[in-house]
Amino acid sequence: MRVFKKSLKFFAAVLVSASAFLLFSNGTLANNISWFLSPSDPFNQNWSITSSITTDDNWDNVMSIIGYRGDDLTASTGTDPQTILADGAATPVDVIANQSNPNTNNTGGVAEFDGIANPTVALQGSGTADAPHLVIRLNKKSCPDTKFVSISYKVRDIDGSADNAVQPVALHYRVGDTGSFINLPEAFIPDATDPNTATKETSVYATLPHIPLGQDLIFLRIMTANAAGNDEWVGIDDISIGCFAPTAASVPVGGRVVRGKSQGVSRATVLITDEYGGQISVRTNAFGYYRFDSVPAGETYTVRVVGKGFATDPQLITVNQAIEDLDFVVD
Repeated sequence: MRVFKKSLKFFAAVLVSASAFLLFSNGTLANNISWFLSPSDPFNQNWSITSSITTDDNWDNVMSIIGYRGDDLTASTGTDPQTILADGAATPVDVIANQSNPNTNNTGGVAEFDGIANPTVALQGSGTADAPHLVIRLNKKSCPDTKFVSISYKVRDIDGSADNAVQPVALHYRVGDTGSFINLPEAFIPDATDPNTATKETSVYATLPHIPLGQDLIFLRIMTANAAGNDEWVGIDDISIGCFAPTAASVPVGGRVVRGKSQGVSRATVLITDEYGGQISVRTNAFGYYRFDSVPAGETYTVRVVGKGFATDPQLITVNQAIEDLDFVVD
């Protein structure tokens, strides 16, 4: 489940980041702050606020993310990034700020494209940038032991040129400050790009294995590698990380929203909220029916319906098995 409401913790983190900027002139240190995950406070990052990156190689205003060029993490062209697991923090911190044309920019590394219709930070391999990557630093101390850390993001082909490399993208993780990373094979994209078009988008969803209490510092790493042929820019966008995946199975929850005895209410929004404030929603169809395909079992939720000119009172439910008849009658 995702929560998009900004919390006081977020603003406190921004103030801490600003203080770090005053103390350090190097983006590596100034950005060395963890986002504290909790069920009600996931980490979300898109790149619509284009003032976050304004200077080359400076990540001071981007919470918990740093880009690295990945020089010499591999000596071969066309290396599978799933196999590049060494720490890359000693390679150059990298971002080429304020770019506008992925089709003609062949520099490679990490770049911020804020002059395109949907701004993003992107990766491109090259002879110098052997394994460019983003590192996200998190702390899961506030994530209950019954939850798992879940990750989602989009990988966007933003290069509309004739370049046609096989551009793979991998996701790694590491527990603790040092050591090699571990590959997450379910998140691997064998080729994130197509030639002559910049429309391909691939959504990634992954869950970390259970990490015991007390091992709180987590690093996530999204990486591509220098491909055979002319590398293409791939945007890493709409990043969302939270502790919303429970150990219990998930079940469907559905029903109908009606007016009077039988008139279905179309396009009403049904919201399910868990005990931590995490929320998911769906809309009813033309006949008033709705369905959540995957709701974590073994938990208690509040459910309410909001539509044009009405809102129902919250209804408390405990989900132990599939529910197909959670109906609402509105005035």
